[in-house]
Amino acid sequence: MNLVDHKERDTKKVERMFSRISSRYDLLNHMLSLGLDFRWRKEIAREAGRINCQRILDVCTGTGDMAIELSKFWRGKVYIDAIDFSRELIEIGKKKVEKTNFSDKINFGKANAEMLPYQNEQFDAVTVAFGLRNIQDKLKALKEFYRVTRPNGRFICLEFSQPVNPLFGKLYFFYLMKILPYISRLAGSDLEAYRYLGRTIKEFLSPHELVDLIRSAGWENVTYKVMTGGIVAIHKGEKR
Repeated sequence: MNLVDHKERDTKKVERMFSRISSRYDLLNHMLSLGLDFRWRKEIAREAGRINCQRILDVCTGTGDMAIELSKFWRGKVYIDAIDFSRELIEIGKKKVEKTNFSDKINFGKANAEMLPYQNEQFDAVTVAFGLRNIQDKLKALKEFYRVTRPNGRFICLEFSQPVNPLFGKLYFFYLMKILPYISRLAGSDLEAYRYLGRTIKEFLSPHELVDLIRSAGWENVTYKVMTGGIVAIHKGEKR
């Protein structure tokens, strides 16, 4: 098994890792988020609803949960391009969407976030949920998101962060680093993959640092808010 260096984040190795855990991806993501990821995605959908959208790009879509939540919010009135670099995750997402009323509104595609296969100014909003920290060149990807967004469009990012309360932070990271990997193994998934995910969360940029990075890609009026004691942060940026 090829272990993934959480600092290097080699794209091919990360892609293979996610494909390897695809069958348990949804279940273990709910464990990773303490079961709160449903509520967090609803908040992202509401943020996207603050502007008039006709077409949305959901990057690092995984099995399509964010794309489906966006379709629910918009009641199927927007077209969503949902992309990921793992074909296995995409295939699971397609099967999930077939069970909804949005199969003609969500288009899945295999793509690299650092080299988007779209022309300039194609989307009213770009969303990414729990995917930015796994991208090797985050600045390059953020510039790509900016390129494909129309003027007055918006970028919305949901990502794991660091808890505000130090005591809660210690408990949370103990769960993340010591307990969750073994839960994943009991569930039939990959212990090392979830050790990797825990490290990427623990060492990810602070909300302030991520604001600076997003701004450096060209986005304006970049703001953020933390949720659930700082477990996650939502960042927003606008394209003028």
